[in-house]
Amino acid sequence: MISNPVNSAVILSATPTDAISQTRPVSAITPVPDATQSDTPAFILGQKYRAQIGERMTNGHSIVNVAGRWLQMRMPTSANPGDILELTLIEQSPRLKFLLHSGIQGGNNPTTLSPAGRLIAQLLSQPAMKAANEAAPLLPAPPATGKARIQLSGQLQQALSVSGLFYEAHLARWLSGNRSLQQLRQEPQGKLPASATVSTMLADSAPASPVASQAVSLVQQQLHTLETGTIQWRGEIWPGQTMEWDITEYPDDQGKTQADDEETGKSGRWQTRIHLQLPNLGKITATVMIEPQGMQIRLEADSDKVTRQLRKEQVALANAMQTTGLTIHAMDIRRHEAS
Repeated sequence: MISNPVNSAVILSATPTDAISQTRPVSAITPVPDATQSDTPAFILGQKYRAQIGERMTNGHSIVNVAGRWLQMRMPTSANPGDILELTLIEQSPRLKFLLHSGIQGGNNPTTLSPAGRLIAQLLSQPAMKAANEAAPLLPAPPATGKARIQLSGQLQQALSVSGLFYEAHLARWLSGNRSLQQLRQEPQGKLPASATVSTMLADSAPASPVASQAVSLVQQQLHTLETGTIQWRGEIWPGQTMEWDITEYPDDQGKTQADDEETGKSGRWQTRIHLQLPNLGKITATVMIEPQGMQIRLEADSDKVTRQLRKEQVALANAMQTTGLTIHAMDIRRHEAS
């Protein structure tokens, strides 16, 4: 994608850090929270900044001075301390992201981007709809029976499967004979006209058509999922009842998780978070952390009255989940934190 690279990925994520001497050794550090605009109010979206690379840390990140602020970034291996780069801020939340410009000198290695690299950079630099959306309700009415609740879980799984986020993986399965053409055509990409290409749509100066907007949005959602490791879904689970659903993987050890998983058959930690606005209970947030050893559940409500009501049903909920074969390690019920 990049020839004579200074950076193998043109989008750089950054976290704030203290200034570090260029001469003393740097010890390994623990991950720091994502940088947000509130952390670094001096940065302006769309503004270009001159950056100088400092020393490389033992965790693989580099200390980079951007407009007088010290940030940690995972820089390309060919970038050297002292190299001068030009960056543009393209995203403020949930973390700072900078676009590395092509043609900028980094040491003795000029950066040049292939057409595919420029396309990805352009897609990531544009405002995006980051959640897969379901147009029609998944169920015709609220689930009143156990069978209907099972149906809802199946519909949610199907909604993610045909959201278009995994279309290329499904194409590979179709080529190997493990997926039908009819299944592919259920996904948004399978419904687009054959002439619809993202690169042509971005290059076209005419107002974007609905087809063009949908195609660009789908690719942006895929890139966002790859970059953050989080799948986001928004839609109605039955008429009038919307749900926001996030799924995130948190590997226990970035360096050895894959090897351990292959040996033990166990995956890392997964977190799923659901936001609901219910008629009687108000705003409810359910967060479930799924680990090989079991599950941790946190329920949050907007009032003390609802919190007490949920606590009364806590044991019954845990027992109902355990009868399905799930292992519940902990359950916490609390009020939403004030924003």
